[in-house]
Amino acid sequence: MRSPLFLATLALLPCVSFAEPVSTVIPPDVVQELSVMTSRLNLSQSQQDRIRPILIAEWNKKQSIEGSTVTDQQKHNQIGANHRSALQKIKVVFTPQQMAQIEQEQNHPSPSSTNPGAQK
Repeated sequence: MRSPLFLATLALLPCVSFAEPVSTVIPPDVVQELSVMTSRLNLSQSQQDRIRPILIAEWNKKQSIEGSTVTDQQKHNQIGANHRSALQKIKVVFTPQQMAQIEQEQNHPSPSSTNPGAQK
């Protein structure tokens, strides 16, 4: 015969979740970055769906790095490496035309508040 404690444990088992909760909240920084990318490069829904998790992973890693106890220089280096890694993954999603557009914009940046001397 089973003990009452064993039966009580079995009764509660369906209430226990063994998986970590999955957050469906997308950080505002990620939403904005993906929005800018989408409008600038005319990303398809499929491309957005493939890029979003990369940006979220980059953002999460950045938050972890910023909360660490390493030096500011180490944080800067780690965040830069994290960003470059994410960009390499994102570039795979772009079409050749989108990559050409990015390269053209890098060679001829348009004027902005942070780059007022750029030529059109």
